[in-house]
Amino acid sequence: MHDTNRIHDRRALPDALGQVESELRSANPPLHFHLVGQAHYGEIGLAFIEVVGIDDPSVCGQIREKANAGLEQLGFPIDLKEGKDVYHIMPTRQA
Repeated sequence: MHDTNRIHDRRALPDALGQVESELRSANPPLHFHLVGQAHYGEIGLAFIEVVGIDDPSVCGQIREKANAGLEQLGFPIDLKEGKDVYHIMPTRQA
């Protein structure tokens, strides 16, 4: 499913986020959502993944867990660090 040999480069985060979003949307066609990442400045991984467009907290949490697992498989750990500033990462989406 994922390339675990991907270069650990924060410039690759939008592509990785887009890949995971695309896989999750394909696996869940009735759901209409998108992902937004939050990353800490100076860090390789992500601080948090937001799932936008799903109102049910349970379903939203399930999608977030799967997104986290997919990104970690690609070599981008999810690690929220208290007190550190974050910036948004929008996924690169395929046409």
